This record gives sequence, C-alpha cells and structure tokens, in this order.
Amino acid sequence: MAMISESARLSKLADEFPGYDFGTQRTWEGTSIIAIRQGGSARPGLYVVITPDPDEMRRALLEDEPADLNDEAASA
Repeated sequence: MAMISESARLSKLADEFPGYDFGTQRTWEGTSIIAIRQGGSARPGLYVVITPDPDEMRRALLEDEPADLNDEAASA
C-alpha cells in the first residue's frame, strides 16, 4: 500500500473542493485535516470541518455543497 504525503493529500482535496482552504492541526486524535470555507465557494460564510479521516472530510464537504453542484460532480 503506497503512502500519500500530507501535502499531496491536501493538494488533492484542494483540487476537489476549490472553495476551501486546507491544512492540518494536532488534535486529541493525532493530526487532523482542517477545511475552512470562506467567501470563494458556492455558499458564502464560514464553515469549518476538522477530522483525521479524508473520506469523512469529503462526505462532510459534499453534504454542505448545494445539490446542483453535487449532481454536476457526480456526472463528471
């Protein structure tokens, strides 16, 4: 199993979700990924997701996006 570096993982998430800024933070669970939505996304306003699991991060960000954007992403 190939290991993906943190910077590569964050870069991939940034490509998938361009309206968010990504970083890492030490938490009680170890190192967690942080996504912060600011003014550049389809839904303005501050929104933050913190989780150590990249798949959980994707699910949370997809759930937060408007339905019409999710439909476009699924068909691409």
